[in-house]
Amino acid sequence: MRQIIYLIRHGHTSGTENNIMYGSTELPVTEDGLQEIRDMAARDVYPDPEDAVMYTSGMLRTEQTFEAIYGDAEHSVEPLLREIDFGRFEMMTIEEILADEYGKLWLTGEVENPEFEGGDTLDGFIARVNRGLKNIIENAKESALEKAIAVIHGGVMSYLMQDMFPDEKEDMWDWTPYPGCGYVIELKEGKALNWQPIGVPGGVGNPVKNNND
Repeated sequence: MRQIIYLIRHGHTSGTENNIMYGSTELPVTEDGLQEIRDMAARDVYPDPEDAVMYTSGMLRTEQTFEAIYGDAEHSVEPLLREIDFGRFEMMTIEEILADEYGKLWLTGEVENPEFEGGDTLDGFIARVNRGLKNIIENAKESALEKAIAVIHGGVMSYLMQDMFPDEKEDMWDWTPYPGCGYVIELKEGKALNWQPIGVPGGVGNPVKNNND
């Protein structure tokens, strides 16, 4: 069975605008971020919701982004696709994390499986979001629909894309799209075949790398 999965990143928050690391913190989309989403929606950047199963992660910023695109359209929540919890590093800047001994080891890639005190482990996060994507794919299949749309998070998308297309990017974070942008992935029998970008600021170019979620 052929399926199309659309992954859309939520709009700008104060965290993305100020280079703050956050995941579990419930930051809203900024007014400028919402307007940017609405502008892209007006240009028909986003997929048509007809005959699609639709999801958010349930976090505030994904719900606000979904509403800015699709209004009050019916959708489900897949909590397994919530962003990573950085534990004690939540809401810290890159500079603040680098000033921490463990934080510096994490950011410089010297810790193979980071454990965020009070939050997630990297391996646990990856296993969780993989289960979340599998649930969406299976639910679409059970609904006899070939299309699924999910408004989720930058970090979640980076890990999922790296897992599906491991040889296409040198750095996993290169998969992180600009807020409000994302990817469309074609699958056959659950296996990812190819991808294309969704949305770009101003309507030109490719999704912009942004390491915050």
